[in-house]
Amino acid sequence: MYNYKVNGSKVIIDVNIDDKEWNEGVNKVYESTKAKFNVVGFRKGHAPKKVIEQQYGDDVFYEDTLDYFIRKTLNDFLNENSKYEPVSYPNTKLGEYVVGEGIKFTIEFDIMPEFKLPAYTGLEFTQESPKVTDKEIEHEIHHLLEDNASFNSVDRESKMGDHTVIDFVGSIDGVEFEGGRAEDFPLELGSHSFIDTFEDQLVGKKKGDKVDVNVKFPDDYPAKEYAGKKALFKVTIKDVREKVLPTFDDKFVADTTEFETADEYKKHIAEHIQSMKEERADYDIKHDILRHIIDNTEMEIPKSLIDMEVENNVKQLEDACKMYQMDINDYLTRMNTTLDEYKKSCEDRAVKSIKSRYILRQIIDENNINATEKEIDEKIKQLPDLRGKKEITHEDRIYAENNVLLDKTYNFLKENNKIIVK
Repeated sequence: MYNYKVNGSKVIIDVNIDDKEWNEGVNKVYESTKAKFNVVGFRKGHAPKKVIEQQYGDDVFYEDTLDYFIRKTLNDFLNENSKYEPVSYPNTKLGEYVVGEGIKFTIEFDIMPEFKLPAYTGLEFTQESPKVTDKEIEHEIHHLLEDNASFNSVDRESKMGDHTVIDFVGSIDGVEFEGGRAEDFPLELGSHSFIDTFEDQLVGKKKGDKVDVNVKFPDDYPAKEYAGKKALFKVTIKDVREKVLPTFDDKFVADTTEFETADEYKKHIAEHIQSMKEERADYDIKHDILRHIIDNTEMEIPKSLIDMEVENNVKQLEDACKMYQMDINDYLTRMNTTLDEYKKSCEDRAVKSIKSRYILRQIIDENNINATEKEIDEKIKQLPDLRGKKEITHEDRIYAENNVLLDKTYNFLKENNKIIVK
């Protein structure tokens, strides 16, 4: 009935249905579809095939019969050749049915070609020490102090780090522009909240000073009507306030946190940083191992699979834009790119993503890594999008199972390679 050949990542199936087989197929299609035909003088589903053909045309069963043989051929082929996994929709090239001879057609689809993994155990990888430093603890304490800082008005020239209160009016070519005016606007000097050197030009000024601030809008400024243009801001400094940090002591800690003493808070910060660094180091080493395997695996990926992955990326971006009531093309224009350029930029990520999926799957198969029902149940309780869900579907369990398999595979890679902590 069919012959096939494999050309790289493409399977080509040549199908030859003789006249006898075709007529048998027509009869099967007639039996499965006759109930949908209304023929005068016959109860629904009881009209003979020839009567239906006379009323609806000789080719009434043609498309359904062709579809029957295409599906049958694909099912027979995949059952007999399970090592070939389609990764694209089949494309059918049809011949014409000839009475007395039958019909010939060709089915083509892409598959993932076989690939060989490099050594992925017994290797050496380096990992940064997750040890917490005094500097990191002090950095976190400084953030807490910054969050609780007070601001005192000062009678001196402003400097970077001061908070100012300003009125301003902006104009381009002498014409005030929309959004260029504000009163009692709070601005921290050095925060880079404003464009160009706006904040720099307010350094060294005092309360009551009036300052002409000359700036240029960036060439890629989102509001295209202002992009690249020079602007003048008439600024009045209404107040200069110095930031004063509180003293880090037991009283401050007790007043602002859930802890009673400064030492307790430091210990908490150290433990938190330690946990975060260990989690990050664990993530990094597992993905360093995977990246090594990806970089050393030769894999011929069908273009259709890459295109499909790219389109999925575009669909995700479209969905994200819709959440913010934005058209994808408007978003890409703001990012100074086009849809074609964005698709091109997605191709490298698509290749790595595809390689990653097939590599992990092969490692799972080669090492008989599996997920128990108990592990799947526990993972369902942990996953944010499943935890607390009233009804867990079959698809939810598959999603949870895949997460368990990924966790166990990453742990397998970590445990079977030498990790040197520096």
